[in-house]
Amino acid sequence: MYLLIGLLWLVTVIGVILFYVVTPYLLYMTVRWFKAVRRAGKDKESPREPSPFLTAVDRKRIRSIIAVVIIASMTVYINQRVKWMGEDNANLKAKEYYVSGQVLNSFRSILTTFIHPEIPIMSPLHWLQLAIYNQGKKYLPENDGEIGVWQNQWFHYHYSKKDRAELFIMNSRPTETMRVRLDQWWGSLESMATGSYADKQMEEEHYYLDFTSLTMSYFLCEGYYASHFAGSAHKLALMPKYVERARLLSEWLWELRNKWQRSPETMEFIKKNPKLEAMYLYVLQAELTQYLQGTINQHQFRCDNIAIERYVAARKQFVEPDNGTAAYKRMKSGEESKRLYKWSVDNGQARSIRYVLHHYCGIEVAGREDNSRYAEWAEIHKVTVDQEAENGAKANFQDEIKILEEQFK
Repeated sequence: MYLLIGLLWLVTVIGVILFYVVTPYLLYMTVRWFKAVRRAGKDKESPREPSPFLTAVDRKRIRSIIAVVIIASMTVYINQRVKWMGEDNANLKAKEYYVSGQVLNSFRSILTTFIHPEIPIMSPLHWLQLAIYNQGKKYLPENDGEIGVWQNQWFHYHYSKKDRAELFIMNSRPTETMRVRLDQWWGSLESMATGSYADKQMEEEHYYLDFTSLTMSYFLCEGYYASHFAGSAHKLALMPKYVERARLLSEWLWELRNKWQRSPETMEFIKKNPKLEAMYLYVLQAELTQYLQGTINQHQFRCDNIAIERYVAARKQFVEPDNGTAAYKRMKSGEESKRLYKWSVDNGQARSIRYVLHHYCGIEVAGREDNSRYAEWAEIHKVTVDQEAENGAKANFQDEIKILEEQFK
């Protein structure tokens, strides 16, 4: 029964893909035929029979396109069945929907590599994917993290893989659509992090390896919860809801590394892909910083907060781990490596939290900032470059420093 339903969805998916692939060629044929008719009409001295709309070559090409689409779709479908419907897998009723949906998702992934997911032409594909998702998730236990995995793969990944925000954001001002999308991303993160997994392969291959990327996308777009993206870090630190989310995310990320270490396959993957570890350590620091900034504004900052201990450990692991070379230094892209280092150590939030930990808690953190950009202002203000850099860190946390000065007298 469930196999039959899955196959019906597969047939629907193949039909929709064929429509998307064959239609452009039919449009080309239509334009070509109109041009031929127009040329024939202009040649009054030697009238010719208008070219046929469908030639033998066209029939051959269309048959070839159909064959390629069907073979490619069936190949993806069979591979997905072999991978996700073995004896070691679980939620097999739901998997009938999942393997058919993966065929559609593969086609969408190709398209969204080049075009934005919100271009109107993508809407039918999105709604078909949503229909498969809504039917399939009925057969997943409510507390199973696989629900979040499906959400991430089928909907959120098409944004996160290119760090895409909403298509029509103007002047960095969010719309309700963007906030809804962020809430959906949050729901996926929460499901993956807190759910149990009947299918351990799904847990290791998707939760363990995809959670960091979605967290990064959520963090980079989180400022759209504020009234304006620019300067949103301080605004979010005043909102208890998002301070609590930062705390939870930092907890889930901290637990994730422990889960990685229980999986030799995952650790081997991370060893071969240092970018994942570098991203993980950066976004863990970022969420801890956001949470600590929130505790200051809530007048709950304490130097013995475990979040500080974790921040110091994550930053040290990012900059100078006890064993081996730092992950960011092993990344293939030097440009991405430098950007992650700057975000982790040398941006405004990192400088400010470093100042707070040093000045009020006597805690030092790893990493060296580049203060050369403060040289000109230091000369104007008649102070040293390091003093000017420190003043900048304090200015970025101006309101937070006032609270801390009162707290620490």
